[in-house]
Amino acid sequence: MLTRWLPTVSKPFRLAPYLALLSLSYLSLGVTIPAMSLIVISKGFSLSRLSLAMIVFSLSVMAFEVPSGIYADAKGRRKSFALGLVLSLIGTLLLFSSSFLLLCAGFACTGIGRAYASGSLDALMIERGQRAGKKLEDIVFALDVNSGISLSVGSLFGGLLLSLGAQLDNLTSLVLLVRVFLVALSLLLLFLLIPKETQTPEEAFTFKAQANALVSALSSSPFLLAFSLSVLVQGVLLASLEGYWQPYLKQLLVSDSQLWILGLISASVFAVSVLGSMMGKRLLSHMRPPLVYCLAFAGIFALQLMLSRSHTIIQFLLFYELIYLLLGVVSVVGMYLLNKKASDAVRTSLVSVSSFCLQTGGLLANLLATVVFLGGGISRYWVITALGGLGMISILSVWLLQRTPRT
Repeated sequence: MLTRWLPTVSKPFRLAPYLALLSLSYLSLGVTIPAMSLIVISKGFSLSRLSLAMIVFSLSVMAFEVPSGIYADAKGRRKSFALGLVLSLIGTLLLFSSSFLLLCAGFACTGIGRAYASGSLDALMIERGQRAGKKLEDIVFALDVNSGISLSVGSLFGGLLLSLGAQLDNLTSLVLLVRVFLVALSLLLLFLLIPKETQTPEEAFTFKAQANALVSALSSSPFLLAFSLSVLVQGVLLASLEGYWQPYLKQLLVSDSQLWILGLISASVFAVSVLGSMMGKRLLSHMRPPLVYCLAFAGIFALQLMLSRSHTIIQFLLFYELIYLLLGVVSVVGMYLLNKKASDAVRTSLVSVSSFCLQTGGLLANLLATVVFLGGGISRYWVITALGGLGMISILSVWLLQRTPRT
């Protein structure tokens, strides 16, 4: 089908400029990952204030996730990405403040900026890449590996900057300065490297019309609804693992001298997930993508059950690394399935719906944890999320396997 968005120049399409720009964006995000809580705590605010600031950030992302996707499809993905960078730049500058209200405003701007930037340039790259004859599986694989490497490098760099910042008056000042530089550089390169989009008058969509198009796409596709619910289940899984694996493993350590194992796992998870992405890309050409997606999901929850019963460090390492191997498969295959089904007209909107579902799943997981921990521990929590996840994926697989587009 014809897309509503066309480049204003006829230069040959190349993946490199898009990947480079996205890499800068992920680097700017990665450097703040080790410092998010310290931005508040290092200025003398209490844990309750930190919690409030994180709530402001999370709600800002969630509130604008879907509207930002609709905006990108209606007004232009390049424009949406630029708006996200501008808001992120403003938000980061506000984070230098020692005023709690300004800090909250900074987290709000940063959260809204992330919502507008996330998925918009990815969708533009996929659309233009497919139009130029690139294979969808190659594009989504490049996107997945690029984001993983950039976030990992950014996080390591952020940790180094914190170590250097400890010698200064403000612990997080170097982190924020580097983020300002990376975001500003991304904004500059966006206008230099990425061709503009143009829209013919008869193809112009209002925000309301674009929202109606999204609702129509979801309501007319049981597959998209089932896929969105599977992403919500994935959000529950990720939150249940990422929030509680460290205290669980710490119980298995003989002494605090073995805490270096936590760092080893954090670093190795990235390599394992990239390997999973490579496996997923290869499996796309040998098996039905929906079958790979459902089997990998089921395998993850089965491994989480085993993880909840691990009693040695070796057992924990084995099951945890295997989970992230399969998560790499799920990531690539899931991105392929969504973009295979999505039309160009609502591509970014659907990506935003998936992001919203992922974050909603994380919120539900944390609410469940507060209830489970009243009378149980992490092991019981993982058993509940694993069994619930297996049940949900078993139900959703009926729709995913029957109504998924074939390669």
